[in-house]
Amino acid sequence: MDIKALQLACRFALPPNAKGYCGRNSAPAKFIKCIEQGSCEEVMEEIEKFIVLHPYLKTIADIVEKNKFDYDVIEAYWLGNDLLKKIKPFHYDLLLENFAKQGVPDFFIKTLQEEKPKGFVPTHLFQVIHVGVGRASGVVPFNLASINECMIRWGKVLEINNKSALVLINSLKQEAKMYVLATEEVTINLESGLESNLQVGQAVAVHWGNIIKVLNDVEIEKIEFWTNKTLDACNQ
Repeated sequence: MDIKALQLACRFALPPNAKGYCGRNSAPAKFIKCIEQGSCEEVMEEIEKFIVLHPYLKTIADIVEKNKFDYDVIEAYWLGNDLLKKIKPFHYDLLLENFAKQGVPDFFIKTLQEEKPKGFVPTHLFQVIHVGVGRASGVVPFNLASINECMIRWGKVLEINNKSALVLINSLKQEAKMYVLATEEVTINLESGLESNLQVGQAVAVHWGNIIKVLNDVEIEKIEFWTNKTLDACNQ
């Protein structure tokens, strides 16, 4: 069991799971226990119930011949890394096969087959834009506001107050039916318990209104590079 890998997965999966958007309602307490105590025995079982996350991890792992719970596989989906260079457009069909095995409705898989992209980069952002946040479940509307809430945004902490932080964050805007990066100042509530020892000037990742991780320079390079690669694929 790779505790560091599972803790990474928990940090990114916790915010939407806690809102009831994905995974089981038994997961949040287990995710927090894994992050805070390193006790992660039941985390893999919970992740395997995520109708979207699990098929992506399995797809990446199958292609690169790694375990789906390896750190590199989990990082590839959430932040991006060099494993994604091994993935080709025809591997999109493998993702759809794994969606079917996970229980994604047949009608929606048929829609995705008809909307096959020219590029395939199996990151969380690809799921958010191409497959579409909320399109299958209907729990949130598929619009720019939901896309920005669901994507992994990153930026620099400008101010920290009692219960909030002001972050200069990378978000998306639409120009001529294309998604492009733009920065904006966003106030983030500090209530998730994942922001311990947060400092002004740090780079952070944000998911569904929560600061989930302080990013190092290498991680910033990865998310910047693979966000742009994913946008290239989805904007075609």
